[in-house]
Amino acid sequence: MDKGRYLALVIGDKYSKGEWIPLGFYAMNETMKAGFKLKSTIVKNFDITKGKQSQQELWRYRALLGGFYVFKHEYIFLFER
Repeated sequence: MDKGRYLALVIGDKYSKGEWIPLGFYAMNETMKAGFKLKSTIVKNFDITKGKQSQQELWRYRALLGGFYVFKHEYIFLFER
């Protein structure tokens, strides 16, 4: 990527066996190691989306059963080269 250009990275975290895996922060660190400068971090809350509105209670049930926090979100990291 040319210098002065921008990169947007949209990524979420995951839970595995009741443990939070911060994929967003891992990806952010790797992108900075590759020479990109972090310009902004946006947390996008997608509590109720049209496509998954019928699965809201299923999501909550799985979260509580798996022992993790119910906050459906993604990170949007903005980088400059």
